[in-house]
Amino acid sequence: MAGNYILNVPKLRRRENFGKWAFAVENFLILEGVDINKEDAKNGGNTASVDEQKAIAKLVMTIDPSLYVHIKSEKTVQSMWKKLKSLFRVVTLVSHAELACYET
Repeated sequence: MAGNYILNVPKLRRRENFGKWAFAVENFLILEGVDINKEDAKNGGNTASVDEQKAIAKLVMTIDPSLYVHIKSEKTVQSMWKKLKSLFRVVTLVSHAELACYET
């Protein structure tokens, strides 16, 4: 099923498209039953379940290969998401206003 709509998710190319990518990926992962905003409590973050591994793979498929170096050491989809967000999310007055619209 993922193949049907993953084509609508742009590849992350650093800061230039993080906002659009993040919006698309969050919705793609919701359709796949993954909550990237939940805290990783199970397993202490050491061993990923099969579902966690699938979620990580789905997220990786939406990232430009040149960015893999930044996320290779991440063990959960949530930590990977936080890492990408910290690296590429640009917060300006305009983007802050746009984010506020999505978060309400």
